[in-house]
Amino acid sequence: MRPLRLVMNAFGPYKGKVEIDFTQLAQSSLFLVSGPTGAGKTTIFDAIAYALFDSASGDSRQKDTFKSQFAKDTDLCYVELEFALGEKRYFIRREPTQTGPGTRSKTKQIQSNVEFHKDGKVTTKVKEANDEIQEILGLTYDQFRQIVMLPQGSFKKMLESNSGDKEIIFRNIFQTKQIEQFQEKLKNKAKVLEDQRKSHAQAIKQVFSSIAIEDNEVLDKAIEQHDVEKTVAILEESIDKEEKELAAAKEKISHYQNELKLYDQVIGWLEQQEKYTNEKNELNAREDTIKQKESAVQKHTEAIKIVESKNLVDETEYQIHKQRAQLEELRETQAELIEKEKIESAKLEAVKEDLNHLALVRAEITKLNDEWKVFDQVEEKEQLIKQQEKTIQEKQETCENLNEVLVEVGKETEKIETDLKLIADLKSKLEDLKATTATSKETLQRVSNRNEELNRICTLQKEEAEFKKTYIEVKSAKEKAYHELIKGKAAYYSNLASVLAKELVEGEPCAVCGSVHHPAKATGDKESLTKEELEVLEQAETETNTRFTQISAKLENLTIDIQSRSARLEIAPSETDAAFNKGITEEQELQNQLQVFKKELETGEKQVSEEADLKQKLEELRKEESRMRTDFQKFESTIDFATERKQELIEEQVKLKGQMDAESKQAIQQAIKEKEQYIQTTENTHRTLQNSMSILKSELASTRTAIELTESQLVETTAKKEQLIKKFEQLKETSQLGEAFAEYVLEEVEKETFIKEIEEYRTAVLVNQDRIKQIEENLKTVDSIKEKSVYEVEIVQIKTQASELETQRDKLLTSSSQNKRAAEAIQDYQKQSSQVEKEYQLYGALSTLANGSKETDYISFERYVLGIYFEEILMAANQRFSQMTNHRYELQRQLEKGKGSGKQGLDMEVFDHYTGKTRSVHTLSGGETFKASLALALGLSDVIQNQNGGVSVDTLFVDEGFGTLDSDSLDMAVQTLLDLHQKGRLVGIISHVDELKTRIPAHIIVEKTATGSTAYIQK
Repeated sequence: MRPLRLVMNAFGPYKGKVEIDFTQLAQSSLFLVSGPTGAGKTTIFDAIAYALFDSASGDSRQKDTFKSQFAKDTDLCYVELEFALGEKRYFIRREPTQTGPGTRSKTKQIQSNVEFHKDGKVTTKVKEANDEIQEILGLTYDQFRQIVMLPQGSFKKMLESNSGDKEIIFRNIFQTKQIEQFQEKLKNKAKVLEDQRKSHAQAIKQVFSSIAIEDNEVLDKAIEQHDVEKTVAILEESIDKEEKELAAAKEKISHYQNELKLYDQVIGWLEQQEKYTNEKNELNAREDTIKQKESAVQKHTEAIKIVESKNLVDETEYQIHKQRAQLEELRETQAELIEKEKIESAKLEAVKEDLNHLALVRAEITKLNDEWKVFDQVEEKEQLIKQQEKTIQEKQETCENLNEVLVEVGKETEKIETDLKLIADLKSKLEDLKATTATSKETLQRVSNRNEELNRICTLQKEEAEFKKTYIEVKSAKEKAYHELIKGKAAYYSNLASVLAKELVEGEPCAVCGSVHHPAKATGDKESLTKEELEVLEQAETETNTRFTQISAKLENLTIDIQSRSARLEIAPSETDAAFNKGITEEQELQNQLQVFKKELETGEKQVSEEADLKQKLEELRKEESRMRTDFQKFESTIDFATERKQELIEEQVKLKGQMDAESKQAIQQAIKEKEQYIQTTENTHRTLQNSMSILKSELASTRTAIELTESQLVETTAKKEQLIKKFEQLKETSQLGEAFAEYVLEEVEKETFIKEIEEYRTAVLVNQDRIKQIEENLKTVDSIKEKSVYEVEIVQIKTQASELETQRDKLLTSSSQNKRAAEAIQDYQKQSSQVEKEYQLYGALSTLANGSKETDYISFERYVLGIYFEEILMAANQRFSQMTNHRYELQRQLEKGKGSGKQGLDMEVFDHYTGKTRSVHTLSGGETFKASLALALGLSDVIQNQNGGVSVDTLFVDEGFGTLDSDSLDMAVQTLLDLHQKGRLVGIISHVDELKTRIPAHIIVEKTATGSTAYIQK
């Protein structure tokens, strides 16, 4: 992969659009990226990484922070990258999630977008584009970072890291996560199986304790020896015996229960026989009383029938009397109606003569209405005259008001024209103030950036002071651990003789001298050390020495960093606090000054913003003035027209008054009212008489019909009465109750009580008979009937015997059930345990081997695989590291097992050809460390490319590290990178080292300003 063109817009510190054409570096493929701290040098590589993998080049940058803080919300942040791979070219454009320009609104929230152009096709889905780019490049994001972009300090960390840290780094690069997961699965499986073994053993032990067999020495011995088969055999034998005893006990208990049941039944039957016999005697004693009540109820029923018949006769007699009175009343009403009909007929004939005179009265009313209309016309003309007078008055008042408003509009127009002239002068002043504000902001940004750097130096100085304290403490601990180790070794080696003497046996040869007699064995010193204690001291000395080396290196780096930063600011490190306080004061003064400028600008811009409103208002006032003058002329014309129309109406009104005869409109209205009243009265009287005659005729017809109906009903009721009297007499004769039949009628409550008592008695007799019969049948089934007391004594004896048997049965049942469960559980656990044991032997051995153990020098399967890659990386790295160190140093994989049981297999050391010895990579100087780190990075790059099927990566970016090299070393490092350039790779270096500017002719210059950064190529 080789970048051709990179475009960044509103990205990171770059406010505007920045384009870098890498094709301009075709003849100078080794180039330098230079610029001040924070200008945006690393951002160029962030943009490339973001375009390709949707991520930044380092760990500290996030996608949602890509948009430049110098840009506005209306600016769009995006990155475009054109790159070549082989003979093909590709183009990609990405936009991160951001607030950007809107279409309908000024701004809107924009989600991340992508366009990937490949072979004439465009992919716009983020995941699909990412997958396609990774497939084309043949690299993952982690691999790309390791072989294309070498960020600050990352390979120094790899150089000095332990096996565990390298394992994590290499796992991501060489994708051995599956091997680690395989190891973890084996480890978890072995742990689960081991837990199951312990669980089964504990479960069997728990079951042994639950066995319910007493005084059995053979069983106790089998349990003690954990003899499962023998224990189960004894249990089964015991269970068979218990089950036989249990069956016999159950059979006896069942026999006793049957006897008890029979005796209880017989006693119950005897008690019931006695009870129901007594009940029968009581019922027989009540027989006469019940019969008397039955007779009373019978007579009551017959008397009720006679009473009801007598009531019907009396009711019929009453109806006959009522019908006769009604008939007499109807005949009297008929005579009255005939008389009224004669009187009303005479009145109707008299009213008919008045109806014939009504036509003349209506004609007189019509004449009066015509004269009424003339009066209406005169009044209408009067109203129209008043309307014209009102119109004249209103328009005259409107004209006066309009004249006053026109004067005010003229004054307001003159004021607005004056304000507009003042605003024109103010706009010129605001431009000058904006220029001054911009200059102050640039000054403030420079001061603020300087203060940030000063503050960082102050922080570093505090860290330096803390590290100096730590340095002294660690140095003291290192020296103490060293002295304790020397002392411990002396004690250990001086005591070896006593250790050997302990192993001598009289009559056996000594391993040193061969003598079989040992008269004077060496004795041990009380302060002697064991080998394990000596190893602890060695481990402590190594750890403190390593800690001391790390603290020394960090302290040296802090001091160099402070001096470098101070030099860039052209101050001494001791002057940092004073310079920072002065800078803060200056920054605050500039901020206060900008606040004053801001308020003046806001006030002025607010006034200027009113210019458009004032112009619009002036235009509206002029239009309003023109409209009001037009309206004034219209109102004057309306007044002239209304005056002429008023005079015409007065003349028409005079002519109409000459046509009127009546004195007033009220006189006409009164005459019309009287005549209409006469017509209405006459017509109403006629209608009333007609209705009255109609009603009288209808009432006469109804009365005749009612008389006929009543006469018919009277005949029917009389006949009915005769029949009811006959039936009444028959009932009295049949019942033989005589004339005093009413005395046999009972009260309702008394009658119901008698009936209920009779029914309950008859039911009780029947039930008693059935129960006595049933008990006699039950007693016939018993062989011989004894006295009740005899049965009670026998029941007590049987219950006592049954209780003893039940206690024995329950005890046998409990022990048998418990022993059965124990036998089943033991056999089940034994079966499971056997299977678990087989699996544990397999998975336990595999887990121990795969995860690393003492036998494998604590090297896991994954680290063994990664060790092969590591060897290849070191081989490739040494080709350059040897060259850069004049063949003095060589990186080697540490084969000797380290102290302790930590992760092993990926540690490295340095072989020094000058001394012929190996030493820790932590002992390398700063320049040597950078060379080793660079060689390791390039070696890893070569291995990854080969590992991925010869992936073509024609680009390498190195971020910082050259500041620790002397002149010769710098030449060697640059030569190494030039070798890459000669092989066709594009190599970019980010550095502040001035010497590189003379050694490398092609530059990408990054400049930092108060309004954002810019970048361009300089050759």
